[in-house]
Formats: sequence, C-alpha cells, structure tokens
Amino acid sequence: MIEPISKIEQIIEKLSTYNTVARVIIMSTKGSAPRKAYSQMLITESQIFGSIGGGQLEYQVTLICRARLSSLKKFGREVRRFALGPSLGQCCGGSVNILIEYFHYSDLKEIQKLNKANNLIHELDTENYPYENNKSSSLDKKKFFKELMIDERKDLFVWGAGHTGREIISSTKSLPLNRYWIDISRERFPTSIDDDVHAIWANEPANLAKNFPDGGIHLILTHSHALDLAIIQSLLKENKFYKLGLIGSKTKKTRFKNQLSKAGFSSIDIEKIICPIGLPEIPGDEPFRIALSVAGQISNWTL
Repeated sequence: MIEPISKIEQIIEKLSTYNTVARVIIMSTKGSAPRKAYSQMLITESQIFGSIGGGQLEYQVTLICRARLSSLKKFGREVRRFALGPSLGQCCGGSVNILIEYFHYSDLKEIQKLNKANNLIHELDTENYPYENNKSSSLDKKKFFKELMIDERKDLFVWGAGHTGREIISSTKSLPLNRYWIDISRERFPTSIDDDVHAIWANEPANLAKNFPDGGIHLILTHSHALDLAIIQSLLKENKFYKLGLIGSKTKKTRFKNQLSKAGFSSIDIEKIICPIGLPEIPGDEPFRIALSVAGQISNWTL
C-alpha cells in the first residue's frame, strides 16, 4: 500500500530539485475566505504547488515569498495577516492569518530529522505581525500553532481499466487521493500511467478486497457484470469501505440487489451500494462525462 506522504517529505522532495522553497500555511480565518485553515502551498522561484485560494491573496503572497527566496541563506519564518477586502483587490470580506516558512537546501539535514513527526508545534514570534485567534485554527493564546504533518488523503480504488476507468483516473488527478487501479491483467492498462497511481492486476481481483486498508472509496466498473458482483460481495463481506460505488443503471442495481439478497446479504448492507455513481447534475453516458460527474461526487466525499 502507498504510505501517506508527510508535508516534510514534500519539502525535502522540492529542495532536491529547487535550492529554496517557501511553505505557506493558512493558520486561521475570520469571516469569508477562499480556503480554510491548514490549507497550504509550496512556492519556489519558478513554480507553485498547491493553492491558498488564488486571486490577489495568492499573488501577493507569491511576490513576498519570491522576494525573500532570491537571497535566502537559511531557514526563516514570518506571520502575516491579510484583509480580504478592496485594498487587496478582493471582495471576500474576511481575513486570513498566514504562516510562511522559508527553507534553504543547507537546512536539509535538520528538516529530515522532522520527517517522522506526526505533528509540529510552531512557536511564533508574532509581536510584529498582528493576528486574530479564532476557532478555525489551533493558534492558542501562547502563540503556538499545532500542525498535523501527515496528509489526510482518502484511498480511491478504481476497479476496471476500461474507457470509463481511464477517464476517472485522469479526472481525479488533482483530488487529495491515494489512487489504486485494479484489473485482471497488465494488458488492460494504458502503456503510460501517472507515477502516483498504483496499478494492480490479478486473475481473481475480488480476492484482493481483504488486503486493502479501511476507509477507502471503491468504484466498481469492470468489463464484466459477474466480476462486478464478485468484487461487490467481497467488499461487503469485509465491510471496511467508506463509499462503495457501482457503475450502471437502476435496473442493474435492482438485479444486483436481488442476487446479493439471495446470497445472504442483509438489506442494510445492500443499501450501502451507490448505483448509479456520479452527480445527477452532470448527465451523459460518454466516459468523459461520467468521469467528470464521478470526480465531482468524490470531491464532495473528501471535503
């Protein structure tokens, strides 16, 4: 299984390519803001990874970071408050408090020592940077900021590498997911697969269900209704999933419900199956439309 990537590992990865990196974290928000607390982005002198909401806020923060990165010699930190009003060219009306950390390649050994930490406590010197404390962050009265260092990503399991499976893998690339792709043979997958997608093939893929971690999102869309049913049965027996989606019509769901009932599954278990999958607001039967609809649904599940 893919191990969760810590935020420290992300910094180490970027420092291996770029000499300096700034990490921007929203510590807290007040009123309306484009992103919630703990949203973050990484900024180098030439690239941006992630987002704190776009617009003038992100633009101004990027300018601030790059101005300091250009002459950075060692680790640095600062706290800034931004009012999201006319003075910034935004109309959200709220405000955000942002922690910016600057990393230099020479800090790499010290950063690597933090790699196994589940969370970090940042002691902040905020005397020169006004900030507001509220319930949307863990910034306390002593000016400490506690941050969870492991990305909380859902596991997505796409069962089937046909046209729709390929479109779903493509459409979910930007979502916060660990993606697994399962089918019966290597030949059913495209020749090129994204590095972050873990492709798995097995003659009897339904037998894999017991090996997967709890809390995953499973989408069943293989080339065979019989295989779909076998996978559904295995997943229901394990009962470790967060969401269980089945591609198909209401008629297919009715047939599967009858077959599962005859196999001894309870109505409570059977009703856990989501079929059809996707948002009803995005209709269409072409693979790319189905994938967009499903990606929107998954996005809602991972908020």
